[in-house]
Order: sequence, then structure tokens, then C-alpha cells
Amino acid sequence: MLKRWLWQSAAVLGFGLAALGVQAGQALAPEQSEITFVGKQMGASAQGRFQKFTADAALDPAAIDKSRIRVVIDMNSVALPASDFTTEVKRKRWFDTAGFPEATFESKQFRKLDGGAYQVDGILTLKGVSRDISAPLSLKTEGSDLLAEGQFEIKRLDFNVGDGQWADTDTVANEVQIKFKLRLKPRP
Repeated sequence: MLKRWLWQSAAVLGFGLAALGVQAGQALAPEQSEITFVGKQMGASAQGRFQKFTADAALDPAAIDKSRIRVVIDMNSVALPASDFTTEVKRKRWFDTAGFPEATFESKQFRKLDGGAYQVDGILTLKGVSRDISAPLSLKTEGSDLLAEGQFEIKRLDFNVGDGQWADTDTVANEVQIKFKLRLKPRP
């Protein structure tokens, strides 16, 4: 009886430790990560980036269905090529960083696709509006790090970004491409 209990305890502990790899998660390496966006104004591409963001992640390609991630973006860290554009995009009609200082993405599900690719489904909350988002992504192991890269498109007007004269999609396109590269390191 004692022997059986010891074997059961060892099995439970073993499964628990195996699951801990996903549950322990990873820490973001911000200096090796980036979130950028590209929109069009009058037909010309304009790229911006966010300089500060965090990620709480537990990604494991071997247990993709148990993986999770939550990304929080400091909207005041937005940077565009010209400082006057950066100042403008922080205003109420655009990102309203005073009223909505953070944007978040929270995963609901990860799936493995054909050809070694993956997809993450989750909720993006921007300027107080939450929408379902799906993004194809690649997961690549580099030593003990995991590199997650992907991109997806949003429609800015779905998130009330750009109003008044800027709601005209002939002036500023409604479609915005968002690209991300997250380097995740094992937590100590």
C-alpha cells in the first residue's frame, strides 16, 4: 500500500513538474523585442512603434494548447518618425493616451497550424474598446529563449482611433498593420 502511494505521489509530482515548464512562464527581453505599426496617410506609409511594453507569457510549442500570453503596451511610449506626429497621435482624437494610457492583448487560445506555424486568438483592448483578434505567428527556439513573431491587421475606426476630419478613410486608411517580435527568456 505504501509502495503504491509512493508511486502515485511520484507520478503526480512528475506531471506537476512537467506542467511547471509552461506554468512558470517566460520574461520579456524588451531590448530584443518590438511592436510596430504601419498605416497609410494620403497613400503614403507611416510607421510607428511602441518603446515600452511588458509581456506575461507561458509559451511552449510542445504544449501549445496550454500556452498563454498577456501583453500590456504603454501608449505614451508611441514614437513616429516626426515629433509633431508623435505629439498628435497621443491626443484625444487618436490614441487619447491621457484617458487610455495602456492597450492590452490577452490570449484566449493558441493553435498549431500546418507547416509548423501557429495562430493565437485573443482580445485586443485599445482606447477602451475590446475586439477579438487572430494572428498567425512563428515560434522559434534560440538556445533557451523563445522568439514569437507575427502580424495582424486592425481597422482603426473599430477602436475609435481618428475622428472628425480624420475619420475619412481616403485621408487616413482604416487598415493598420501591427507587427510584433517578442523574445522570451525562461524565468529564473
